[in-house]
Parts: sequence; structure tokens; C-alpha cells
Amino acid sequence: MRIRFTIGLLLCMSPWQLEATTLKEAMERTGQLHPELKISGLNIEAAQGQFTEQSSYAYNPEISLEPQRRHLNGGGVANDYYISLSQGIELGGKRYYRQRSAQEVLNRVNAENRLTHQQLGIGTARAFVALFFSKQMFDLRRKQSVMLRQLSLAINRQMEVGESNQLDLNLARAAFTSALSAEMEAKHSFTLSQAQYQMAIGSSDGEEPGSLELPRLSVDWKLPEDAFDIALRSRPDFTARRSSVKQFRANAELAGAGRIPDPTLSVMTGREAGEQLVKVGISFPIPLFNSHQGSYKSALAEASQIESRLAWSEKKLRMEVQAALYNHNSAMQTVASAYQREGSGVSPDSIRLAQIAFNAGEMDLERLVIHTNQALEAQLTSMEIIKQGWLARIRLAEVLGHPEYILEGIQ
Repeated sequence: MRIRFTIGLLLCMSPWQLEATTLKEAMERTGQLHPELKISGLNIEAAQGQFTEQSSYAYNPEISLEPQRRHLNGGGVANDYYISLSQGIELGGKRYYRQRSAQEVLNRVNAENRLTHQQLGIGTARAFVALFFSKQMFDLRRKQSVMLRQLSLAINRQMEVGESNQLDLNLARAAFTSALSAEMEAKHSFTLSQAQYQMAIGSSDGEEPGSLELPRLSVDWKLPEDAFDIALRSRPDFTARRSSVKQFRANAELAGAGRIPDPTLSVMTGREAGEQLVKVGISFPIPLFNSHQGSYKSALAEASQIESRLAWSEKKLRMEVQAALYNHNSAMQTVASAYQREGSGVSPDSIRLAQIAFNAGEMDLERLVIHTNQALEAQLTSMEIIKQGWLARIRLAEVLGHPEYILEGIQ
């Protein structure tokens, strides 16, 4: 008597029956709760403080009071005093360059804060997709293992009553052992994906993710025109680099202005021996031993270095955009083919017919196991194709600096 069992369960995937979580919700949660956002906010506060400091005048006025009591030679006592007020004066536009440099630092930190938001959203999307497909793979492998275990036990019972042979039993046991090994590997991958997802959303409480819902990719999504220009304008890291260039240019101008000495004006009034005194003075440092030429040359070299890095980064960006567009187009073509083949090829009818043929004695156990494994591999291949399509979409959104593209091109 042949064994009757259902292979169709390989194609009937039940969802992860926990609290539902969508990709959009995961990305929004990351943008609100992640600890790195608090760190980035503190950087902005520090930059704002520096901007306030550098916008102020460099020199505070100084006032001094010197009372003096003298005994006169002819007798008597003279009570004298001296009051002086001095004020340093910045020349060469130093205050303007300091303020401009601090402003660009603040602009750069704000751009880095936006970059942190984007990177966290992109990282969450990747972790979400990886977790979604690792869970599906784990479910498939677990169902395959359960089915082949039942088959192995049934073959063993048949052999005990003389309705099977040792070769069939060895084949069934080998198939089950292989499936069990694949299940353990899939479980390890799923567990690792869970940890990576928790890290991506900034959660450390070990909260179990809900029933992940991933929408269907729109393979006909219209790509933006002038992708390189969009990336150049939209990427926060390039905005930060351009601010760094302006900052170091201002630093170079400040270093150049530092070669001009700042004078100090002073006014003194007092009384000495009963006479009223008034004195006005001005003093200049003499750039004799240090003319600050070294600081100026160093600042120029640093500014040139930052400009060269920006130019090279823009060239690399063009190549990144071209590669991301090519990978995305190729992935969407493959995903479209997978969607067209969905439900065909290794269909439930072909599996049911194989089961009927096996029960009727028209198909041996080896061919049945091969057919079952082929059905599983076909599903895994389709899952991998769709997963790579999602990763290509996420990479394109990352390169162009628009995380919202991930959710725009879906059905």
C-alpha cells in the first residue's frame, strides 16, 4: 500500500501570525526613535553654540582702575588715580570669515543630520526585506522537513510489514536529513535577520516583529529623468561636502586675514599731583617672529584638498548612479518575468499529478523526492529574484538620495 500525503502545502504559505508591520511603518518608526538621531541632534546644538560664539566680537573692552597714594616731599599726602579703557579692533574681515566658517559648519551638521535620517531609513528597508524573505524561506524549509520526516516514518513502517525496501528507506532518510540541515541553516539566517532588524530600527528590548507585509513591486515604475543631477542636488552627504568646501575656504581667508595685526585703542584719564591727565594711545603687534604665513599656507592646502575630494566624489557618484540604474533595470526585468511565471511551471496541478502517479505506482520514490525538491527550489528562486528586485530598488533610492522612491514604485 502506497503512502498518501499532501505535497501542496509547499505552495500554501501562511503569513507570520503576529502583529502586522509594514515597510512604511518600520521606516517611519526608525525616523522617530533611533538613538543615533539624538546624537545627531546634539551635534546640531553644539554647532549652533559655536556659531553664536564666532558671530560675537573677538575682543572685549578692558577697563582698569589704579588708585595711588603718595607722600609729598614738602609734606602732605596726594591721592591720585588712573582709569584706562582699551579695546582691540579686528581688521581684515576676521569676524566675517569666522562667522561664515561657523555658519558652514552648522549647514554641514544639518546636512549630516538629514543624511542620518536617510541612512537609517534605507538600512531599515534593507533589514525589513531581509527579514521578510528569511522568514518565508524558514517556513518553506520547515514544511519540507516536516513532510519528509513523515515520509521517512511511513517508509519505515512499510518496511516493517514488507511493503518497502532498504533502498527506499535510505533515500527517505537522506532526504529528511538534508531537509533538516537546510531548515537549521534557514532558522539561523532568520534569527540573524531578526537581530539585524532590531538594530536597524533602534530597538534593544528584543521585541518580536509582527507579521511583516511587503507590497508588490511595480516593475513599470517610471524612473526619474536626469538621475545624476537629482542625486547631486538631493544627496545630503554632497550638501555636507559642499559646506565643508565653503568652510575651509573661509578658514583660508581667515588665516590670510590673520597676517594683518589687530591694533588696540586705549583711553586713560586720571589725576596726578592735583592735575587732571588724559591720554589716548594705539598699539600694534609687530609680526617680527611670526607672520602667520605657515597657518595661511596650511589653510590653503586644506581647502584645496577638500575641493579635490568633492570633485572626485562627484565623478564617483556618476558611476554609482549608472550602476544603480543598470542593476535596477535588469532586476525589474527579471522580477517581471518571475511575476509572469508566478503560478506556472511547477504548479499545484503538476504536484498533485505527481502525487497521484506515486500513489498509483507509476512514479518511484526517488523521482517523487526530486520533483518535491524541484518545487521547493522553484519557489526559493522566485523569492530570491523578488528579493534582489527590492534590494535594487532600495539601492537606487539610496544613490539618488530619495528614500521615498522605495515606497513610490509599489502596487
